[in-house]
Amino acid sequence: MSCVGVVLAAGGSTRFGGDKLLFRYRGRPLVWWAAEALRLSGLEVYLVAARREVASAAGRADGVVYNPWWRLGLSTSVKAAVAALLDRRCIVWMLGDMPCVKPSTVSTVARRCREGIVVPTYRGARGNPAASCRDVYPKVFELEGDVGLRALFGKVPLEAVEVEDPGILIDVDTLDDSKKLSC
Repeated sequence: MSCVGVVLAAGGSTRFGGDKLLFRYRGRPLVWWAAEALRLSGLEVYLVAARREVASAAGRADGVVYNPWWRLGLSTSVKAAVAALLDRRCIVWMLGDMPCVKPSTVSTVARRCREGIVVPTYRGARGNPAASCRDVYPKVFELEGDVGLRALFGKVPLEAVEVEDPGILIDVDTLDDSKKLSC
């Protein structure tokens, strides 16, 4: 598999009231669980981070891309990762606040990425991680502000793949979300 995994971990956690990526769930930081799903799927793991503490908390990684422009929105992290990984056939995009995604889901979206974007669905609901194939990379550089790959839906081929993984719909945005977390 010539895909790599990228954990997007450069956000500001404004709704959480603290650094949610360092919030401990089952003895580990949230960002560690996101990176672990990529590691267990067999992908090389890269992080896009704004702070060394978050990069360290994610555990073993094959590389870290520091994004000093993270305050300008998610698009800056996506562009930074693509610029660093242009030679890769595809990138699986894991959000750092999603600790419940199964490694098998990561493998599925990576394997299915032939063109455009692949997104997992669970009972018809679209979730993450998405995978973008190399043909999408030029369009990524057109993104501006606080948008990710979803802004490219309708502009590139999109494949939805059903998975048996409710974790694709679970993220932690607020402290209340963290109290309800169960996976």
